[in-house]
Amino acid sequence: PPAHALVELSKTARMLVLGPAATSEMKSVVAGSDVVRVSNRAECPVVVWRGIQGHEVSETRPVVVGVDGSELSDLAVAHAFEFAAFFGAPLVAVHTWAEHSTLGAWYSEERRFTDWSDLVQHEEAWLAESLAGWRENYPDVEVTRCLERGGPMKVLLEYSFGAQLIAVGSHGRNPFTASIVGSTSQSLIHHARCPVLICRKG
Repeated sequence: PPAHALVELSKTARMLVLGPAATSEMKSVVAGSDVVRVSNRAECPVVVWRGIQGHEVSETRPVVVGVDGSELSDLAVAHAFEFAAFFGAPLVAVHTWAEHSTLGAWYSEERRFTDWSDLVQHEEAWLAESLAGWRENYPDVEVTRCLERGGPMKVLLEYSFGAQLIAVGSHGRNPFTASIVGSTSQSLIHHARCPVLICRKG
């Protein structure tokens, strides 16, 4: 089967490149999708080559990376800097937050109606610190840090309209689990308006 063969090849590959998923997000849950299977199980990064008619991949469009502090997110940041440097493109690093999903120490029922500026400053400082080492390694890459309020799926889909590549980490959830708890990478696989780099183990 194609998915099995590609996952085997991923063990010795630097990267896999696939066309867009031929099924809808809901159909992938029910019937499965080779693109989703490979993206979830590959042992190297996977690029799903998406796009829409009239969306030209131009040099001025940035590489966008989702940053959440996880190990796989750090891997996505590393690849995003590498591609931005290779393309000579700017890099946009996006970190999202929401009242119901931010760090537990910051959230309580009482804080729902209070000033969130302290949290925003904390998140901005964290994002800057998480990128500092990579900016030193890639001094020629122009970096923009974006802190957005909202869920990562919705925010990153919006950013895909203006990007030439969007990079995210993937925890490899199966489609059924992802449909319940949510999966940013699988949402991008089906809906992004530009190629998606899904960073796995390699």
